Amino acid sequence: MKKLFMAFTAFVLSLALCQGVSAKTIQVTALEDFQTSNPPQVLHVQMNANTRLSYDLMLFQGFQVTGKVQPQQNGGFVFIPVSYVNYQEEQLPIQKEVPAVYKGKAGLIRRNQPFQLVFPNNGPDTFQYYVPSSSDMN
Repeated sequence: MKKLFMAFTAFVLSLALCQGVSAKTIQVTALEDFQTSNPPQVLHVQMNANTRLSYDLMLFQGFQVTGKVQPQQNGGFVFIPVSYVNYQEEQLPIQKEVPAVYKGKAGLIRRNQPFQLVFPNNGPDTFQYYVPSSSDMN
């Protein structure tokens, strides 16, 4: 029984460690037609889910993102976000370079067609913030 418990504990621990280095597959929508094997140098997409790129930058569902595209030899591409348009229609630059890899079949992606990008996992989408107490004021 002890060996079974130890094996189960090791399994759960290995799953937890694997989760820390995983990536996030996010669905986005194309805002123009393009060929995945010969993508344009600049691509515009709309986020279909909230995605945290760094501690201080979160792209929310509905944001329109502009990115540079680097073609890959396997028919895919790497998408590097450079700016986004928020809900107030302000275009804001993205300072940190966070490449996302295209995930899917090679072929034609039509305007308003969803496809998937794999972003690196930069931690949870929620953070605990420090709230000062009255004793901190003294």
